Amino acid sequence: MTSTSWGGLLTLVAIAITTLSLVVLHVVPSGLKPLRDPVSQYGITRFKGWYAAAAITAGVAGIGAIVVFADVPGSIATVILLAVFAGARIVIPFVPMDAPDTGPTRRGRLHNVLAFLAFGAVTAAGFVAAGLLHDTNHAGASTLSTVFAAVMAVGAIGLLVTRLSHRMRGLFGAAERLIYLGFIAWFVLVGATALGAA
Repeated sequence: MTSTSWGGLLTLVAIAITTLSLVVLHVVPSGLKPLRDPVSQYGITRFKGWYAAAAITAGVAGIGAIVVFADVPGSIATVILLAVFAGARIVIPFVPMDAPDTGPTRRGRLHNVLAFLAFGAVTAAGFVAAGLLHDTNHAGASTLSTVFAAVMAVGAIGLLVTRLSHRMRGLFGAAERLIYLGFIAWFVLVGATALGAA
């Protein structure tokens, strides 16, 4: 297998574990409401191990995607964005969010920064990588990369709106999960495209 194939396989396996972990978190009796509560809140419950698994394997999927794009000419921006995503995702379980209805802490602020870096970086990577995919004769994958990045961007805008609007605050979790949906689909696309090109 080529390095691109290995990268694609790593991406697919890691994002599959991410997805499985997230599914488990959403069916266990955590008391959290997906429409309202952030995914990170699972990290301060007794199910935090599953949250850590989801976050860390998402970071590993980012590393796999770096391997996929590393040898593509002009990929430096995508690789840097994916490195930011991977680093932030791997670290974030060890920097949990502040509990709801408590005052902000330094740790909680750092958690928010890591989340912002991860979501922003992977959204940008989706848009930038669309050009790389187009230039390497993967027009369909290029279009889907843009679509999935747009889904993440809509989710990010939704996060901002739900933070600023008291009336929309109950939909914060839904907006965040839209970002998760977008980047899971994007990593599946990257992994499948890499294996299909091998």
